[in-house]
Amino acid sequence: MRETPGLPLAQVTSNAQTTMMLSRKPRTPNGLRIVCATGPESTGKTTLCRRLAAGFGVPWLPEYAREYLAGRADYGETDVAAIAREQMRREAEIVAGSPKGVVLDTDLSVILVWWREKFGPAPAWLERAFAAQSPRFYLLCRPDLPWRPDPLRETAGDRQRLRRHYQAYHYLLFERGLPFVVVEGRGRARDETARRAAAPCIAPVPED
Repeated sequence: MRETPGLPLAQVTSNAQTTMMLSRKPRTPNGLRIVCATGPESTGKTTLCRRLAAGFGVPWLPEYAREYLAGRADYGETDVAAIAREQMRREAEIVAGSPKGVVLDTDLSVILVWWREKFGPAPAWLERAFAAQSPRFYLLCRPDLPWRPDPLRETAGDRQRLRRHYQAYHYLLFERGLPFVVVEGRGRARDETARRAAAPCIAPVPED
């Protein structure tokens, strides 16, 4: 069996969902201009985005949820909806002003998985908004880094829960046929995986 990008061969199982995912061919990342780090909490997404943006000389967009939820004891569906809409607005603004490319610290993929985990089925408007996003290349960050406590993190280092969240992201990207690479490991190896994957998007290779 040929290994499919984003799904290490050793992790392929015989269940029907995996068979369906393997049948979809990811689109090429060449020249997409938008690179987005996605995945569970405490997987180094923010640090990765900062380093990629600095290395490629492009702007990066922080996760708005952190700004919105700072100091709040609780939140509900109305709050997550407000976060989603403001994240979309800021994304549209930074993409319009950055012809070379941008790096995003999360997008609607994160909000969609978050909503499903916290509240159940996502509203139709959020599903439509996710489907309508501009083409982009995803860096799916695996939860293989040491847990770092944070007031806004909710899994409390529960590795089983983190793995379940990771599988939800993995399935979402495959099910939608979106291009991505799994970013794993530590230190330079992790950064280099992300850099190599992102390079064709922000510094596209001329086509023959």
